[in-house]
Amino acid sequence: MEKEQEFLELVANYCDKTAEELTPDMRFREDLDFNSLSFMTFLGDLEDNFDIELDEEEALKFTTIGEALEYLDKQL
Repeated sequence: MEKEQEFLELVANYCDKTAEELTPDMRFREDLDFNSLSFMTFLGDLEDNFDIELDEEEALKFTTIGEALEYLDKQL
């Protein structure tokens, strides 16, 4: 899936992993060292890159890559 690869590359921009190393069960804060600022910036980039508008309340509940990707799939 092209969108999934684009999503993973976006996540990789914010951590010390490559897109290929990322797995759906990885947690943004605990596994990838996202802090509040980097997570909010990531969400903004996610909206820009995929031309969507996230429900902020729902987006702030994302804990894993898989949850965010599942939400993205529903929005596209």
